[in-house]
Amino acid sequence: MAKKLSVSKSASHPYSLIGLSCLANDYRLLYFASKSLGIAFRKLEDLPLYDKNGKIGDFSFYHYSNVDKQLNFYLISNKSKGQIALSDFRNFDYFLLIDEHIKAAYQRELLKNLRLIPILQAAMNIPADRVKDLDILLEDIELHLINLRKIEKMKYGLWIENA
Repeated sequence: MAKKLSVSKSASHPYSLIGLSCLANDYRLLYFASKSLGIAFRKLEDLPLYDKNGKIGDFSFYHYSNVDKQLNFYLISNKSKGQIALSDFRNFDYFLLIDEHIKAAYQRELLKNLRLIPILQAAMNIPADRVKDLDILLEDIELHLINLRKIEKMKYGLWIENA
């Protein structure tokens, strides 16, 4: 009998998600975001996203780690070569995903600073429970980060493949 794989809900690990509408390229958004927020994102290899039918596409992917607050910020493009990562939120061009549920005061400050960016049309908090494919997105991000760590360790000879 075939076993069925079930994906667990992300309720055990809360996330904060902010949708960003911006017609500019990601590198322009990052320039203004770094000035406004004091966040220096690092470009990672594009994030491959999948749905039930297979691969959707590769989406721009950036990371910033705030050691003081113990938060990881991920900036993810929502659109790539005519494909949309989260189709329910097609009005947003980018998502800022924070791997913890941030306090309301910090979230208001973050949104206020984001809205000061001149090339940004909108910055809105998206409740995680409204994103039906959030678990799939988080799983794709986690697998991508594991793969990137593996590649980095292999580069320095720290990863040992089992024969």
